Amino acid sequence: MSFFKKVSSILGINSRNLDYIAKYNSSAHKKFADNKIFTKRFLESRNIGVAKLYNVVHKYTELTPDFFESLPESFVIKPNRGYGGAGILVIVRKQGKDWITASEKKLDEEYLYRHCISILDGKYSISGMHDKVIFEERLEIHPELRKLTEIGLPDIRVIVFNKVPVLAMIRMPTYESEGKANMEMGAIGMGIDIGTGKTTGGALHSKFVKKLPNGQSTIGFQVPFWDEILFTAAKIQHVTGIGFLGVDIVLTRTGVKVLEMNARAGLKIQIANKIPLKIRLEKVSDLKVLTPEDGVDVAKTLFTQKASTAEVVPSHKKIIGIRENVILNSEKPQTVIAKIDLSAQENVISSRFYEGSILDISIAGKRIKVPVRKGSVGDVDLLLAGKFLSDFFIDPNKKTETKSMKSMTSHLDEKMIFNVDEKLCEIDEQIKLLSYINPRNLEEQKTLFLANPEFSPRFSYREFDLDAESMRRDLKRLPEVDHILYPLFENKIYEIEKKITVIQSVGSKDFPEASKHLFGAVTENTYRLALDFLKKHSQSDVPDESKELELKEAKNIIHDFLKTHKLSHWKLKEVQETVSDIQVTKRNLILLKKGATFRENRLKALLVHEIGTHVFRFENGKMQSLRIFERGTAGYLKTEEGLAIWNQNKIGLTLGEKFLKPAYQVVAIHMAKKMSFCDLFHFLKDTYDLNDELAWRVCVKAKRGFRDTADVGAFSKDQIYFTGHKEIEKFVEKGGEISDLYIGKIKIEDLKLLKDVKNMKPAKFLL
Repeated sequence: MSFFKKVSSILGINSRNLDYIAKYNSSAHKKFADNKIFTKRFLESRNIGVAKLYNVVHKYTELTPDFFESLPESFVIKPNRGYGGAGILVIVRKQGKDWITASEKKLDEEYLYRHCISILDGKYSISGMHDKVIFEERLEIHPELRKLTEIGLPDIRVIVFNKVPVLAMIRMPTYESEGKANMEMGAIGMGIDIGTGKTTGGALHSKFVKKLPNGQSTIGFQVPFWDEILFTAAKIQHVTGIGFLGVDIVLTRTGVKVLEMNARAGLKIQIANKIPLKIRLEKVSDLKVLTPEDGVDVAKTLFTQKASTAEVVPSHKKIIGIRENVILNSEKPQTVIAKIDLSAQENVISSRFYEGSILDISIAGKRIKVPVRKGSVGDVDLLLAGKFLSDFFIDPNKKTETKSMKSMTSHLDEKMIFNVDEKLCEIDEQIKLLSYINPRNLEEQKTLFLANPEFSPRFSYREFDLDAESMRRDLKRLPEVDHILYPLFENKIYEIEKKITVIQSVGSKDFPEASKHLFGAVTENTYRLALDFLKKHSQSDVPDESKELELKEAKNIIHDFLKTHKLSHWKLKEVQETVSDIQVTKRNLILLKKGATFRENRLKALLVHEIGTHVFRFENGKMQSLRIFERGTAGYLKTEEGLAIWNQNKIGLTLGEKFLKPAYQVVAIHMAKKMSFCDLFHFLKDTYDLNDELAWRVCVKAKRGFRDTADVGAFSKDQIYFTGHKEIEKFVEKGGEISDLYIGKIKIEDLKLLKDVKNMKPAKFLL
């Protein structure tokens, strides 16, 4: 029977609105789903991947020339309360003064301005009321999907009802749709078999098509991460409570990301699948589904192509064939090929895989434990007796694509390393170490101390507000992965644990030791090298007498430097309480101390130090497939600060105290182990003839983390500027290429591991 003749089973707009949206989606649910900013933050807080939010424009006055100048090279503009993809602009790059869209249209600033005004005026809003403009990350297409389209970013729409994904399609952008995944504009919708994740055909303007514009078939494409997509959609309905829900998901090079939720999901998904929606909704409406996992199990059981034409299978059982891919839930999970034998009386496994008498396995997504013995199993890895599989329906005709263990475990390990990367970086992002160690009452104590430098300052700090035990539990739960890059993550886990310990010990007698474990100690040899350096350069030290710049003028120079290097999306912000005059964060923000002044030479050095090193390595790290290269591998900071000193010294300008400061800091940390703040201050002034301002700053860096700085001991972090620079010098002497260190926030030692990794992208930002 033709799909269009199944009129009674096709879900129409009126039936959708009355029987499902009105019944299962409250007005609060609809408002929730319509608010893209709120839903993005809601999902992100529940560890569901979304596109990064760059900016939100609330009013017309925010749309200044400086605002547009600060935009990154690629981004997406969308209305906060838009519907059906209307109002979305996808910018892929900047060309001169114009922005280029996904369909290669040139748009000038005036066009973007007018478009944003239209969004603010509510042109694309569901309600027609005043709206907000969202500027967010342009997600990069997964390589597998790139085979299907030459333009735009495909998305996957999943309809979820009663926690069960009932229908899904992939919307493929075309030149007709101007690179947007919008079927009304000319995108092609391809139905997806829920059970297998393979496409079943396509539709364009209500006509069925067998080929995509590039000649690829609309049938048989395997959607990557299919189980994860189904689970994500079911989980979103579970956590939001929206009864009839459309979830739009994209596959990026870093995995599954959610675009948005839709409480008024459209109905063309039925045409793309050639399957009426109403019959599927009715099939699951009375089931008792408790969890998203159960919902996915039900969906994959009921809605495979085979099952859809057969009698309904009870929801609690899954269909398996006589050969299946099975996961061994051992310390290091691995995938093996199992043969199901209906006449066998016992389970047998190859001796190379298992030790013991009870086997813990996952088959078709369900975990079971069965007795097992070791023995010969022919051309498979595991023989399972049918009598132990009463929770499954065994279909001898079901074809399962079994892969070699090597390829299966390789795919599994690749997916696991991305999951470990995401979770580890998420934990690391919460630990803003210096925010707990930099004193909050710094300016107050400075005024008091310099007025009477006979008493050591007393510092106060941010209250410890991290859930340390939960973080440590999450770190322990991260699996070991058989992957070439896993040593980076193993070392990072250890480093994060040490960071937590340092923060917990602020103001206590344990703080100096915790600091030493994280950043290392000033050894006697390092101390001697610093003394030699100061002795060698003290006579030739010439003060920096270049032009003195006020903060406003310095900000303009920094802004121009960022613009020259196409980094205008980095913002400058003035702050009061900070140890340094300038500080780079990992949130596209550069902090400047209020009232600070800069010598012209010093500012030039700071540009290559802070931006040419810290920002450049951060931006290059963002280009890699794993976030650890953006956050920083364990110990990266010593290489980074050493490289920053190398870069600032290489410009060949007179820097005065800035040239000598790393060595001063080593001496201060070494002497602070047996001196109070007050004693250290006078020691530095008397020995090296430092002025009050410089002596204060060097002492603060050595004594931050202490409440009563009369106590002996030191915070050892800042010795890494000197020791890191020494390591960079040795690296270059041995023929090392500085450009190799710019692929991300890595340490020199990481290069040995990374030389065998083929998909590392070369650095784009270099001095």
